[in-house]
Amino acid sequence: MSSVPFFVIFIVVVVGYALARGGGPERATALAYIIASAGSLSLGFLNMPGAFRSVPMRLFAVDTLLLIGLCIVAIRANRRWPIPVAGCQLVAVLVHAGKLLYPAMIPDSYALLTTIWSWPMVALLGIGTWAHRRRLAERAFVPDWKPISGRLRFRSPPLQLPR
Repeated sequence: MSSVPFFVIFIVVVVGYALARGGGPERATALAYIIASAGSLSLGFLNMPGAFRSVPMRLFAVDTLLLIGLCIVAIRANRRWPIPVAGCQLVAVLVHAGKLLYPAMIPDSYALLTTIWSWPMVALLGIGTWAHRRRLAERAFVPDWKPISGRLRFRSPPLQLPR
């Protein structure tokens, strides 16, 4: 039995939760997942032509664009969970590159290695949204995004060297 129906339910529930209850980074990531899912579905991902015997270049492009979006969120967000999410997506993109460099890679392995990372990525979004809700319940205000200016808010005093 295919795990695709379970994953579809999983991503719909978690993305819906992030959109309804998350902060800025959670909503931005959920939106990136929606756009990437729509891009993958428009490519016929559920019935992939070639059955992963070669690199589906349009899927590679969708995954690369998702990686760029997730890296932007990871850099700008005032959260830790987007960093491993971007790392998981980086691995998926590197698997595509590996298949380009080594076309003899077994198609089933290639398919598994490009899709397996989706599960922890969606789970991390759910955990990040839950942590955001917990902080709000504890009345612990944490800004969603890092300041745009290059200056840091908190500066340490100058280092005093012993004489």
